[in-house]
Amino acid sequence: MDIEKDYYAILDISPTALDEEIRLAYRKLARQYQPEADSNAGTNELFEEIQEAYELLNDPAKRKKYDHWRSKKGFDRSSALSLHMIASHDSLVSLPQEQAFYVLLSVMPAASLPTMRLPVNLCLVIDRSTSMQGIRLQQVKEAIHRIIDKLRPEDFLSLVVFSDRAKVLLPSERHIDPARAKAIASTIQASGGTEILQGLLAGLKELKHNQSETSVNHLILLTDGQTYGDEQECLEQAEWAGANQVQLSTIGIGTDWNEKLLDQMADLSGGTSSYIDAPEKITNIFTKTLNNLETVVARELKVRVNANPNVYLHEAYQTTPHIYKLDVKKQEVTLGALSVHQEKSLLMEFWLKDFSLGEHWLMRLTVDADMPGESNRSWEWLELRARFVEQPNPEAKIPSQITTALSKIAVYRMQQKVADYVKAGDIKKATQHLQLISTRLFELGEPELSQAALFEAGQLTQTGLLSPAGRKQIHYGTRALIAGNTTKFSTKLIS
Repeated sequence: MDIEKDYYAILDISPTALDEEIRLAYRKLARQYQPEADSNAGTNELFEEIQEAYELLNDPAKRKKYDHWRSKKGFDRSSALSLHMIASHDSLVSLPQEQAFYVLLSVMPAASLPTMRLPVNLCLVIDRSTSMQGIRLQQVKEAIHRIIDKLRPEDFLSLVVFSDRAKVLLPSERHIDPARAKAIASTIQASGGTEILQGLLAGLKELKHNQSETSVNHLILLTDGQTYGDEQECLEQAEWAGANQVQLSTIGIGTDWNEKLLDQMADLSGGTSSYIDAPEKITNIFTKTLNNLETVVARELKVRVNANPNVYLHEAYQTTPHIYKLDVKKQEVTLGALSVHQEKSLLMEFWLKDFSLGEHWLMRLTVDADMPGESNRSWEWLELRARFVEQPNPEAKIPSQITTALSKIAVYRMQQKVADYVKAGDIKKATQHLQLISTRLFELGEPELSQAALFEAGQLTQTGLLSPAGRKQIHYGTRALIAGNTTKFSTKLIS
């Protein structure tokens, strides 16, 4: 008996199921996953789990003991996660060569999940280099004041400023004196250059002091400048943060900063990156970030793929709340934290081959997360099967949700290529890409972003350069594309 296994979930029945319901559920699943009926490897493991679950739950004495220990350990509860899955095809042609198959998976907190505000462990890491002087630094101070006003007594706050070196102005502590904290923040003066690593190291050190099993740990880093020579170390620290339940919000203001670096730092930690084109927006983005932290219900959200040997996860992109490419080397992806009423979606591209005619099991997708409000990690899973046929169905259509997600990803990837073409000196191809991006953005219902891309195409033709502001507007605009109309885009992520 393994009390950590949910045998009721394996048989897809309720913990209050009657004996007859258990037997009926077992017979149905046994026929479906019988190794003799499905010769594909991968079904054996599932069949053994079904058999194990039935043998235990069909024995009244074993079931009673199992229920007792599950209850004592706090394992039995309603699922804290809600999953929704859409597949690109119900049926596929049986082929010896590889073919693409897409799955769009959405994850939300369960509607019935009781919520509680977790203590926030927040560090603000602020660039105070010479270029921040004036209105930018003034708006930063006002934003810090707003954060101080919104924090609760149980929250921790620390403040780090950096230029060539880092300085801790407010060590991490709770029950802060608002007047004193605001006075200290008001003393920030601009001087020196920009070395992001110095600020990042100091900020992470402050967060470690008060990190706990129930705290929401977050670092907001704001900069307006380039950092040189420490980029790789910044990425390594961001990766450490993500592995230790610390998310980064990286924010660039103005145009002279490295969006690739800030994006990668945020993505590695499961956080977000943002672009601010005007100082007066700093307060809004700081406040919005804190509001999200106050409603976190799950940390370290992970999606694991247990697939048939003939199925391979090739690529995956998060599509909501913003687009970025996920690392699928281990056939699992990490999506960071999840807040109340928030949805996180990802589009996965699988490659399939060598399936015989008939219905076959393809995969199980398991989503689990650290739920500080729960006694254990919560998990939920979905299974997917497909029918393999001799000829394609001419009336079959890919669901609009998947074509829309593919459209958004295609536009995002195209804008990434524009910079590569400009760097290589191929202005003609870069201009053509921008014009195509403009058309597709308009079809997606993004007229302002479409116009910005068209303007940059003209700018590029005349000067051979992209404007720094336009490049960032297009980059972050396509990264945060909302769901639009279904468009006739290619159904291949690979270009």
